[in-house]
Amino acid sequence: MAAIDNVNMELYVGLSNEDKELLEKVLKSGGDADDTDNMIIEILKEQLKLKEAGSKNSDAYKLLNILRSIIENVEDYSEANSELTAYRHCAKLLDYLFCGTKLKILDGEPGCLAAKGKMIVNHSLFPFSGENVFSTCAIRKIDAIVVMNLNMERVELSTNEWKKSNASSDTVTKQQSKNLRTNLSILNQLNRKYNIKTKTVVAMDFIGKCLLKCSSIL
Repeated sequence: MAAIDNVNMELYVGLSNEDKELLEKVLKSGGDADDTDNMIIEILKEQLKLKEAGSKNSDAYKLLNILRSIIENVEDYSEANSELTAYRHCAKLLDYLFCGTKLKILDGEPGCLAAKGKMIVNHSLFPFSGENVFSTCAIRKIDAIVVMNLNMERVELSTNEWKKSNASSDTVTKQQSKNLRTNLSILNQLNRKYNIKTKTVVAMDFIGKCLLKCSSIL
């Protein structure tokens, strides 16, 4: 598992040169005082230009939507926020990111079909017994699953988990372990069932509004 723990935010990974310049322009509009009102005004001006050009699904427009949402909500952050509140703000950013693509977010704690399939296989190999560890397992619910439709069938691409800011270290570790196992099941299903030859699945674990770890599961 390759984990991205200390990302250098100056790299702006994934952005084109044009989008990097746009981001810099918006950030610099705040001046030395980092005036967020001026940043919002600059964002709205740039979004109007993109809207008039019919580019509402462009990466630049998505970038501006995400940046505006972060600026507007950062002052409302509280360590006392519930898990649902933290998820709601983060999910909004993912909605902006996936706009105009085939990717969707399943939330409301759905079950992971890939993990369920793996469990069924394990149960067939190791029948229920008093000493059998598999006899006590149950399908875990997931906070958010990234999916797409392939030939009218739901294809799972990753599972992502959230915990509230004051979650204990034991709870956080258990969440990461669960998320890792579930995403390994998804990776196995992509290769075996759908013949999608990928070696990685990108999954995220959040504590409050903070990205605890973004992992590329190999």
